[in-house]
Amino acid sequence: MKEKVKIGIISFEHMHALSYSKALCNIEDAEIAGIADADEFRGTQMAAEFNTKYYKYYKELLETDLTGVVVCTNNKMHCQVSVDAANKGKHVLVEKPFAVDIESAEKMLKAAEDNKIKIMTAFPMRFNSNVLEAKKLIDAGEIGDILCIIGINHGKIPSGWFLDPTLAGGGCVMDHTVHLSDLMRWFVNSEYKKVYCECGNLIHNKNIDDCGIVNVEFENGVFASIDCSWAHHKNYTIWPQVDMEIIGTKGVLEVKACAQTERIYNAKEETVGDVAWNESGDEGLIREFVDVCKTGKNPFVSGLDGAKAMEVALAAYQSAAACRTVEVEHIQI
Repeated sequence: MKEKVKIGIISFEHMHALSYSKALCNIEDAEIAGIADADEFRGTQMAAEFNTKYYKYYKELLETDLTGVVVCTNNKMHCQVSVDAANKGKHVLVEKPFAVDIESAEKMLKAAEDNKIKIMTAFPMRFNSNVLEAKKLIDAGEIGDILCIIGINHGKIPSGWFLDPTLAGGGCVMDHTVHLSDLMRWFVNSEYKKVYCECGNLIHNKNIDDCGIVNVEFENGVFASIDCSWAHHKNYTIWPQVDMEIIGTKGVLEVKACAQTERIYNAKEETVGDVAWNESGDEGLIREFVDVCKTGKNPFVSGLDGAKAMEVALAAYQSAAACRTVEVEHIQI
């Protein structure tokens, strides 16, 4: 019997750890070899659900014969955990945002390079079927040269550490800018140059930015806007919304990454809910990471991609504080 690739999950602080773990269970040549979580109740519960061993301390998990780890801690811990994993020779898939500052991102990338391991950013939208089709059409020249992009990534306001800037690195601008800034950079094939942002605590009264508009300019002259607000109220029928309108010299391409849904009217509970299908991108992301762990190949979406997306969020906060357009500070590697 072919030996399975052993993957560890470090923390279920981020809710995506659950969907990533479920995706791993669907991959025949991979297994969850251990779960580490400082929250003993949560960690033991998840270890029991996925029939694996629980570790209270992630460094103990790193001492085992894992090939790679999925890091789903709070954002501030991404750097320390990823560097520790790299130093133990483990490939790393780190939840977005890649890090909370430039210095941390540079440490993570350097640790991966020094230890000759691969580091990926968890951008499942890169594996979304609708987004992939849009990329094909753009690359085939169907809409000509891109002139500008209008992007929306709305969602419900999260809770817990997401509302603590010291752990999250910020609010909705940090949480929701990075998905679209990554996709836009991928579509446009140019680096970011300038950012102007207005954001604030205007919707939920949680003392953290919950709405924002981020305007960006690329080095090749393309410009774009990103609405990154936690705008959906608690009874909104579905969580994800990743929409783009891509304007080119030959046409306009509209992308609704999460539009395939089934609406369920529950008479007993008196609720209406939408269930998304066939488009989260989570399984594609995890399959790519398993393949990276098996082969050591360069990942389809890298740590550097995550760092480049993070640059936009950091520049957005600088812009909002200064009330002016700012130049994007780039990672030095």
